[in-house]
Amino acid sequence: MNTLKLSSTKRPIRRILVVDGMELIRVALVQIISAVSNLIVCAATGDYDEVEDLIERHRPHLMIAEPFHENRDGILWIKDLAAQFPQTKILIASSNAEATYAERALRAGASGYWMKRGTASRLLQAIETVLSGDLYVSPRIALLALHKLIDRSSPNSVAVAALSDRELHVFALIGAGHGVSRIAQQLGISRKTVEAHCEHIKLKLRYRDAIALKHGARELLGSRS
Repeated sequence: MNTLKLSSTKRPIRRILVVDGMELIRVALVQIISAVSNLIVCAATGDYDEVEDLIERHRPHLMIAEPFHENRDGILWIKDLAAQFPQTKILIASSNAEATYAERALRAGASGYWMKRGTASRLLQAIETVLSGDLYVSPRIALLALHKLIDRSSPNSVAVAALSDRELHVFALIGAGHGVSRIAQQLGISRKTVEAHCEHIKLKLRYRDAIALKHGARELLGSRS
């Protein structure tokens, strides 16, 4: 197999850590990255508990990760890793809706957001962009950001943006079909706190009741598009 080149100029070797709970996705990412002559996958894992140890051991230039696997609080995870390992850039490779999560991920410390339904060439473009020190988002998200600047965002985007990171996580779990008790257990908080978050979400997004909240969560976040 011929190796791929990101550009015609010779580039320094860059170490990349791949993190994804889905083995097939992880293997595919490793194959795409390994086909590029100056990119070395120093480690790949589906165990999120060992990520910090792998970063300390391998000192990767870039981590490509799915932070929302099994409804994890991916934004908080990104914040923690970005603060702890500022020398390692973070590129998100996710199935979660970029229109909802990309801006938050960048604010949390990520340097790029690539949708898994995207092409390998787009992934390599994202890698090159992030390693060069710039931010990467899809052309669609860049256009949405421009519309937001001139106050032409869609009502749904504006409404969801009003949620706090924790409220968005609760909203996503509701969209995944989780009930109050399960959400409380997963987040390590009380039912009362979850119910309070639900009330805040209903007020901010103007849902009449719990049924409308569940329907809205599935409609806005459940499609993973």
